[in-house]
Amino acid sequence: MAFIQMNIFSDSIGMMTGVNVIIPERAAEPPAVLYLLHGLSDDQSAWMRRTSVERYAERRNLAVIMPTTHRGFYTDMANGYNYWTYVSKELPEKMHSIFRLSREREKTFAAGLSMGGYGALKLGLRMPETFAAVAGFSSAADMKNRVSASDEHKRIFGDELSEENDLFALAEKLSPKDAPRIYMWCGTEDFLLDANRRLSSHLKALGFEIDYSESAGGHQWERWDEQIEKALDWFGIK
Repeated sequence: MAFIQMNIFSDSIGMMTGVNVIIPERAAEPPAVLYLLHGLSDDQSAWMRRTSVERYAERRNLAVIMPTTHRGFYTDMANGYNYWTYVSKELPEKMHSIFRLSREREKTFAAGLSMGGYGALKLGLRMPETFAAVAGFSSAADMKNRVSASDEHKRIFGDELSEENDLFALAEKLSPKDAPRIYMWCGTEDFLLDANRRLSSHLKALGFEIDYSESAGGHQWERWDEQIEKALDWFGIK
Protein backbone atom coordinates (compact mmCIF):
# COMPACT_ATOMS: atom_id res chain seq x y z
CA MET A 1 0.00 0.00 0.00
CA ALA A 2 1.08 3.57 -0.63
CA PHE A 3 0.44 6.33 1.89
CA ILE A 4 0.27 9.77 0.31
CA GLN A 5 0.08 13.09 2.16
CA MET A 6 -0.99 15.77 -0.25
CA ASN A 7 -2.25 19.33 -0.48
CA ILE A 8 -4.75 20.43 -3.07
CA PHE A 9 -6.36 23.76 -3.85
CA SER A 10 -10.11 23.77 -3.32
CA ASP A 11 -12.27 26.18 -5.28
CA SER A 12 -15.15 25.39 -2.91
CA ILE A 13 -13.36 26.65 0.19
CA GLY A 14 -10.92 29.00 -1.56
CA MET A 15 -7.67 27.69 -0.09
CA MET A 16 -5.16 24.88 0.03
CA THR A 17 -6.27 21.92 2.10
CA GLY A 18 -4.74 18.63 3.19
CA VAL A 19 -5.81 15.14 2.13
CA ASN A 20 -4.25 11.84 3.21
CA VAL A 21 -4.67 8.84 0.93
CA ILE A 22 -4.06 5.11 1.34
CA ILE A 23 -4.05 3.37 -2.01
CA PRO A 24 -3.11 -0.06 -3.37
CA GLU A 25 0.09 0.05 -5.39
CA ARG A 26 -0.62 -2.85 -7.75
CA ALA A 27 -4.39 -3.11 -8.21
CA ALA A 28 -5.52 -5.19 -11.18
CA GLU A 29 -8.65 -3.06 -11.42
CA PRO A 30 -9.74 0.27 -9.92
CA PRO A 31 -10.08 -0.36 -6.17
CA ALA A 32 -13.10 0.25 -3.99
CA VAL A 33 -12.91 3.59 -2.18
CA LEU A 34 -13.74 4.68 1.36
CA TYR A 35 -14.12 8.35 2.32
CA LEU A 36 -13.06 8.34 5.98
CA LEU A 37 -14.00 11.45 7.95
CA HIS A 38 -12.46 12.89 11.11
CA GLY A 39 -14.04 14.26 14.28
CA LEU A 40 -14.37 17.79 15.63
CA SER A 41 -10.93 18.15 17.21
CA ASP A 42 -9.02 16.14 14.58
CA ASP A 43 -7.75 16.54 11.02
CA GLN A 44 -6.85 14.35 8.04
CA SER A 45 -4.03 12.65 9.99
CA ALA A 46 -6.11 11.31 12.89
CA TRP A 47 -7.26 7.97 11.47
CA MET A 48 -3.72 7.03 10.40
CA ARG A 49 -2.20 8.09 13.73
CA ARG A 50 -4.76 6.48 16.02
CA THR A 51 -5.89 3.27 14.24
CA SER A 52 -4.68 0.40 12.06
CA VAL A 53 -6.79 1.49 9.10
CA GLU A 54 -3.89 1.00 6.65
CA ARG A 55 -3.66 -2.69 7.57
CA TYR A 56 -7.42 -3.08 7.30
CA ALA A 57 -7.38 -1.44 3.86
CA GLU A 58 -4.47 -3.56 2.63
CA ARG A 59 -6.34 -6.80 3.36
CA ARG A 60 -9.22 -5.58 1.24
CA ASN A 61 -7.35 -3.84 -1.60
CA LEU A 62 -9.19 -0.65 -0.57
CA ALA A 63 -8.36 2.99 -1.26
CA VAL A 64 -9.03 5.33 1.68
CA ILE A 65 -9.48 9.09 1.24
CA MET A 66 -9.08 11.15 4.44
CA PRO A 67 -9.84 14.88 3.98
CA THR A 68 -10.02 17.68 6.51
CA THR A 69 -12.89 20.09 7.05
CA HIS A 70 -11.62 21.53 10.34
CA ARG A 71 -14.62 22.19 12.64
CA GLY A 72 -17.03 22.72 9.73
CA PHE A 73 -19.31 19.70 10.19
CA TYR A 74 -19.09 18.75 6.49
CA THR A 75 -21.52 21.58 5.81
CA ASP A 76 -21.75 24.67 3.61
CA MET A 77 -21.50 26.99 6.60
CA ALA A 78 -23.89 29.86 7.21
CA ASN A 79 -20.83 31.93 8.13
CA GLY A 80 -17.71 30.28 6.80
CA TYR A 81 -16.65 27.78 4.17
CA ASN A 82 -18.45 25.46 1.76
CA TYR A 83 -17.26 22.20 3.25
CA TRP A 84 -20.26 20.16 2.05
CA THR A 85 -19.66 21.15 -1.57
CA TYR A 86 -15.98 20.34 -1.11
CA VAL A 87 -16.35 16.88 0.43
CA SER A 88 -19.39 15.73 -1.57
CA LYS A 89 -18.47 17.01 -5.05
CA GLU A 90 -15.08 18.62 -5.47
CA LEU A 91 -13.02 16.15 -3.45
CA PRO A 92 -14.29 13.03 -5.27
CA GLU A 93 -13.77 14.71 -8.64
CA LYS A 94 -10.18 15.59 -7.75
CA MET A 95 -9.41 12.16 -6.32
CA HIS A 96 -10.74 10.43 -9.44
CA SER A 97 -8.68 12.74 -11.64
CA ILE A 98 -5.49 11.95 -9.70
CA PHE A 99 -5.97 8.28 -8.79
CA ARG A 100 -7.41 5.23 -10.50
CA LEU A 101 -10.46 4.53 -8.32
CA SER A 102 -13.69 2.64 -8.87
CA ARG A 103 -16.67 4.77 -9.84
CA GLU A 104 -19.16 1.99 -9.12
CA ARG A 105 -21.73 2.66 -6.39
CA GLU A 106 -21.22 -0.88 -5.11
CA LYS A 107 -17.57 -0.02 -4.41
CA THR A 108 -18.01 3.44 -2.86
CA PHE A 109 -18.35 3.91 0.91
CA ALA A 110 -18.12 6.54 3.65
CA ALA A 111 -17.44 6.31 7.37
CA GLY A 112 -16.52 8.63 10.20
CA LEU A 113 -16.48 9.26 13.93
CA SER A 114 -18.40 11.86 15.94
CA MET A 115 -18.58 14.93 13.66
CA GLY A 116 -17.30 12.66 10.90
CA GLY A 117 -20.03 10.13 11.65
CA TYR A 118 -22.54 12.90 11.04
CA GLY A 119 -20.74 13.72 7.78
CA ALA A 120 -20.67 10.12 6.59
CA LEU A 121 -24.35 9.54 7.36
CA LYS A 122 -25.24 12.80 5.62
CA LEU A 123 -23.29 11.72 2.54
CA GLY A 124 -25.30 8.51 2.44
CA LEU A 125 -28.68 10.13 3.00
CA ARG A 126 -28.13 13.02 0.57
CA MET A 127 -26.23 11.05 -2.09
CA PRO A 128 -27.72 7.55 -2.04
CA GLU A 129 -26.95 7.11 -5.72
CA THR A 130 -23.22 7.35 -4.93
CA PHE A 131 -22.73 5.27 -1.76
CA ALA A 132 -23.46 1.58 -1.30
CA ALA A 133 -23.04 1.77 2.48
CA VAL A 134 -22.02 4.27 5.15
CA ALA A 135 -20.98 4.00 8.79
CA GLY A 136 -21.12 6.36 11.74
CA PHE A 137 -19.32 5.74 15.04
CA SER A 138 -20.35 7.79 18.08
CA SER A 139 -22.02 10.10 15.59
CA ALA A 140 -23.21 13.64 16.22
CA ALA A 141 -26.55 12.26 15.11
CA ASP A 142 -28.99 14.98 16.20
CA MET A 143 -27.73 18.44 15.34
CA LYS A 144 -31.04 20.22 15.91
CA ASN A 145 -30.64 20.32 19.69
CA ARG A 146 -26.95 21.20 19.43
CA VAL A 147 -27.61 24.18 17.13
CA SER A 148 -30.13 25.67 19.57
CA ALA A 149 -27.60 25.45 22.41
CA SER A 150 -24.32 26.48 20.77
CA ASP A 151 -23.11 29.71 19.19
CA GLU A 152 -20.42 27.77 17.29
CA HIS A 153 -23.04 25.53 15.72
CA LYS A 154 -25.19 28.55 14.84
CA ARG A 155 -22.23 29.99 12.90
CA ILE A 156 -22.10 26.73 10.96
CA PHE A 157 -25.78 25.92 10.47
CA GLY A 158 -27.55 29.24 11.04
CA ASP A 159 -30.15 29.94 13.70
CA GLU A 160 -32.16 26.85 12.73
CA LEU A 161 -31.08 23.51 11.27
CA SER A 162 -32.26 23.15 7.67
CA GLU A 163 -33.72 19.87 6.41
CA GLU A 164 -30.69 19.29 4.19
CA ASN A 165 -28.51 19.16 7.32
CA ASP A 166 -30.93 17.24 9.55
CA LEU A 167 -30.33 13.48 9.40
CA PHE A 168 -33.83 12.73 10.70
CA ALA A 169 -35.49 14.88 8.02
CA LEU A 170 -33.24 13.56 5.26
CA ALA A 171 -34.20 9.99 6.12
CA GLU A 172 -37.89 10.82 5.98
CA LYS A 173 -37.51 12.15 2.42
CA LEU A 174 -35.61 9.09 1.16
CA SER A 175 -37.17 5.81 0.10
CA PRO A 176 -35.54 2.93 2.01
CA LYS A 177 -35.19 0.96 -1.22
CA ASP A 178 -32.97 3.70 -2.64
CA ALA A 179 -30.91 4.24 0.51
CA PRO A 180 -27.43 2.90 1.21
CA ARG A 181 -26.99 0.30 3.92
CA ILE A 182 -26.16 1.94 7.25
CA TYR A 183 -23.88 0.79 10.05
CA MET A 184 -23.97 2.64 13.38
CA TRP A 185 -22.27 2.06 16.71
CA CYS A 186 -22.03 3.99 19.97
CA GLY A 187 -20.43 3.30 23.35
CA THR A 188 -22.71 2.93 26.34
CA GLU A 189 -20.70 5.58 28.21
CA ASP A 190 -20.65 8.03 25.29
CA PHE A 191 -22.29 11.45 25.74
CA LEU A 192 -23.84 11.03 22.26
CA LEU A 193 -25.53 7.71 23.09
CA ASP A 194 -29.09 9.06 23.32
CA ALA A 195 -28.85 10.79 19.94
CA ASN A 196 -27.54 7.61 18.31
CA ARG A 197 -30.31 5.54 19.82
CA ARG A 198 -32.94 7.97 18.59
CA LEU A 199 -31.57 8.18 15.04
CA SER A 200 -31.09 4.42 14.70
CA SER A 201 -34.65 3.81 15.96
CA HIS A 202 -35.94 6.42 13.51
CA LEU A 203 -34.14 4.73 10.60
CA LYS A 204 -35.41 1.29 11.59
CA ALA A 205 -38.99 2.59 11.87
CA LEU A 206 -38.70 4.01 8.35
CA GLY A 207 -37.58 0.62 7.01
CA PHE A 208 -33.88 1.32 6.33
CA GLU A 209 -31.37 -1.51 6.28
CA ILE A 210 -29.35 -0.64 9.38
CA ASP A 211 -27.03 -2.45 11.74
CA TYR A 212 -26.93 -0.55 15.05
CA SER A 213 -25.00 -1.79 18.04
CA GLU A 214 -23.70 -0.62 21.40
CA SER A 215 -20.89 -1.87 23.59
CA ALA A 216 -18.93 -0.71 26.60
CA GLY A 217 -16.85 2.39 26.01
CA GLY A 218 -16.93 6.11 25.64
CA HIS A 219 -15.82 8.63 23.05
CA GLN A 220 -12.45 6.96 22.47
CA TRP A 221 -10.11 5.73 19.76
CA GLU A 222 -9.80 2.17 21.06
CA ARG A 223 -13.46 1.63 20.25
CA TRP A 224 -13.33 3.42 16.88
CA ASP A 225 -10.35 1.30 15.79
CA GLU A 226 -12.41 -1.82 16.52
CA GLN A 227 -15.47 -0.45 14.79
CA ILE A 228 -13.87 0.64 11.51
CA GLU A 229 -12.63 -2.93 10.97
CA LYS A 230 -16.07 -4.34 11.83
CA ALA A 231 -17.76 -1.85 9.50
CA LEU A 232 -15.48 -2.79 6.59
CA ASP A 233 -16.37 -6.45 7.15
CA TRP A 234 -20.07 -5.52 7.28
CA PHE A 235 -19.73 -3.51 4.08
CA GLY A 236 -18.58 -6.73 2.44
CA ILE A 237 -15.46 -5.19 0.89
CA LYS A 238 -13.30 -7.98 -0.55
